[in-house]
Amino acid sequence: MNTNNNYQYNIEAQDIDFRRKVSLTSLTNFILITAGKNADENGFGILNLLAKGYTWVLSRLVIEMDRIPTENDSITVETWVEKVGTAFTTRNFKIADSNQQILGYAASSWAVMDMNTRRGVPLVSIPSIQSFVVPKSTPIGEPERIGSAEGEIANSFTVRYSKIDVNNHANSLYYVQWISDCFSLDFYRSHKICRFEINFIKELTIDDKGKVHREEVAPGDFYFSIITRDKGVVCRARILFEKL
Repeated sequence: MNTNNNYQYNIEAQDIDFRRKVSLTSLTNFILITAGKNADENGFGILNLLAKGYTWVLSRLVIEMDRIPTENDSITVETWVEKVGTAFTTRNFKIADSNQQILGYAASSWAVMDMNTRRGVPLVSIPSIQSFVVPKSTPIGEPERIGSAEGEIANSFTVRYSKIDVNNHANSLYYVQWISDCFSLDFYRSHKICRFEINFIKELTIDDKGKVHREEVAPGDFYFSIITRDKGVVCRARILFEKL
């Protein structure tokens, strides 16, 4: 059993954007890497599940930040499993800088999928996870269901080889990238991300073509729907910006 739930990362050139701040995609990546490391060290990681024909899939994620890390920062991400339900487990995160100042929090919801049937598997299939439950919430709450966006098409994409991960579907980081790319550099110069939420609804697989619809429901409050012709809505998301 791993009793250390803290993981340290140095911010490097590939993690920052043109403002020298950690990009939303990189921030999400640090969170997902932390989830994977902790699960691996405690015996219920993705490689353990793949040996049984199962895998982890991310269902929902919410991130709320007081400050976005910048180049040359070091961050610590603490993680713990808050609860395990029948089909979903909640994993939380606390993000701090090298001075132990809290930068933000994240909360995620995960399911186990059968690689052959592509359907969910009850979490009793990995009973060991129950030993690691720490019933502690975060100030930002659990990731919730996001409403639909009815707005303009702000981006489009095609899923190619480089987007496909070990689960044989588009990696979740590319959804974040497609959504992040819906804004201009000028917009990013004058706004900072305070909160990001995403719901994964259906898988995207090789050669899928999608469009990202964006709707501003209040100043700085944007909702997104990723839609394909064949599968309909595959993802919903929200970004709350603060004007600088």
